[in-house]
Amino acid sequence: MDIHEISRIMNAYIANREMSGGALLVRKNGTIVFDERWGYADIERQRPVTDDTIFRMASMTKCVTGVAVMKLIEMGRLGLDTPLSEYLPAFRNMRVCADKRYEFEPGMSMASLLPKLLFFRMDRVKSVPAQREITIRDLLSHSSGLQQGVAGMMAMLKHSKKDTLEQRVRAYSSYVLDFQPGTATGYSPCAAFDILGYLLGVVTEKPVAQTYQELVFQPLEMDSAAFVLTPQQERLLARTYIRKKDKLVDVSGTSKDLEGIIRTKKGSGYLSGSGSLYCTVKDYEKLAQMLCRNGGGYLKPETVQLMHTEAQKNHLEPEPGYVWGLGVKIRQNPERGKSPCTAGTYGWSGALGTHFFVSPKDGLDAVFATQRADLGGSGSYISQKVEELVFSLWRG
Repeated sequence: MDIHEISRIMNAYIANREMSGGALLVRKNGTIVFDERWGYADIERQRPVTDDTIFRMASMTKCVTGVAVMKLIEMGRLGLDTPLSEYLPAFRNMRVCADKRYEFEPGMSMASLLPKLLFFRMDRVKSVPAQREITIRDLLSHSSGLQQGVAGMMAMLKHSKKDTLEQRVRAYSSYVLDFQPGTATGYSPCAAFDILGYLLGVVTEKPVAQTYQELVFQPLEMDSAAFVLTPQQERLLARTYIRKKDKLVDVSGTSKDLEGIIRTKKGSGYLSGSGSLYCTVKDYEKLAQMLCRNGGGYLKPETVQLMHTEAQKNHLEPEPGYVWGLGVKIRQNPERGKSPCTAGTYGWSGALGTHFFVSPKDGLDAVFATQRADLGGSGSYISQKVEELVFSLWRG
């Protein structure tokens, strides 16, 4: 395979209406080896994807939040294994679900939960005391029990779309945990990293958006990164699509767009540490490059090493062959996980088709973006294809 195969495949996705447009940047040993864009950020207006196109990063926000938290840990302002309640007292004396009505069963679908959702109330869930407190490590490694089971997900679906981050965090403190902290894993779609994002502001005593700017975006020169877009940035934002009857349908601004996915309302003031970042591919890759360069002078090498080391003492796999580090997912056993990546590769994805990964052994990092709401997030077949193509060309 040669390097041109990547563009051939991406253009085929566009021709087949599987993708409106996209961008991919790959860096190997500090040198950019691939940097291409395809298709349109806005099909109707024939606006092409460019270096300046801004994408909804969705859950790739979590890694940015994780980096900010690790920076504060380096500065001695947070403790990785410190109880969350030392910073946010409302999370003291949490309780854990012990209610057979809300036990997870393999193959359970969201449709099967709808009858229960209508009458669901968190204060009526049977529970037992948590055996220990939630720590910062638990939140970073999706092992807190917050929003990681049936009861937690039903509570999330009941959330108002008009609340602020502070109101969300207050609500999370009233949750019954889905399992004892540190004993299981899965994925906390909003709660864990929203709490961490809120915590950044509490610790620095500054507005949360300002803290991200000063702690991460400015030092890494991520100039386009923002949680609220300016009018100029709005004009550079890629539209969001879904594929319906072999056509791409624009769903920007609807319930299927980013605001619908994170269950908020535009202009509500809800800054999500789990999913509301906007950024260009080039600027997000600056964060990926920093990680690939073992901190690059921004974080200490041992901090980055800690981020992509299995986080919990118990071996907890959210999927076969995968484990959580701190803010990132690690391909610990790629063969078992049916992944084309080199062992130790880590990163994460977003619900609208964004995807990034870093391979320490290969000196390789890559950031990919498209905007399609029905790709399946981290399970996107297009993201998987990008990994396959990149590793076939630049492994080793």
